[in-house]
Amino acid sequence: MTNVSDSIFGIGIDQGIANCGYSVVELTATDDILIHTSGTIITSSKHELSERISLIYNTINHLSKEYNVSILGCEKLFFSPKQKSDSNKKGRNKSASIVYTNMATGVLYLIAGQNNLHLKEFVPGTVKKYVAGHGKATKEEVAEAVKLLVKGLNKELETEHEADAIAIAITAVRFKKELMEKGLEREVKPKKKKSKKALKEVPEPIFVELEEPEPTKFEMEIVVNKPLEQIKRTKKGEIET
Repeated sequence: MTNVSDSIFGIGIDQGIANCGYSVVELTATDDILIHTSGTIITSSKHELSERISLIYNTINHLSKEYNVSILGCEKLFFSPKQKSDSNKKGRNKSASIVYTNMATGVLYLIAGQNNLHLKEFVPGTVKKYVAGHGKATKEEVAEAVKLLVKGLNKELETEHEADAIAIAITAVRFKKELMEKGLEREVKPKKKKSKKALKEVPEPIFVELEEPEPTKFEMEIVVNKPLEQIKRTKKGEIET
């Protein structure tokens, strides 16, 4: 377990199949934030989906091991089945985009599981709060806050996905430090209260064996005197003569 006095390394991911932003940051013991690497994994639709997912997996898995990160942060995604377009105001089905983005999220969970990493999904408002100080900050305010927070950020960020990944990484390491200050390695989820119906004891089922009634003397005579294939029963179960 990492001590609070140690540096905390985290990786932030702005997940997607076509464009996947990533960033590895370090939160030092003096609360300085250092960026070690960042960029965008761009995959072409000309390649097989399996190849694109493999590239994302290999890159993020390698970075997680190289920097020995203790937390992997990503965006918690919310989708609406239809999104109105600003140009034609018609509903646009985004089911394909949802499926692909969820695939990328699944890759992150696989990496976290294989490397015993703490994975945390953050809603945009939480990222804005940790980086810019309030949950209603604009993208411009978040970008300016990132420049102020990160030491040695001299390069120009290439994509919006890279910028978002840096903000998510900052959120992740700060969130991790808060947990560690509370003596926790990971957040404790509150237990769900059982409903009154669930608390009631359910009686065990009673099984009763029903014995086949013995045939009457009249029925026995019919069975003896008729071939088996000619014996028929009515809907009430009575043998037809």
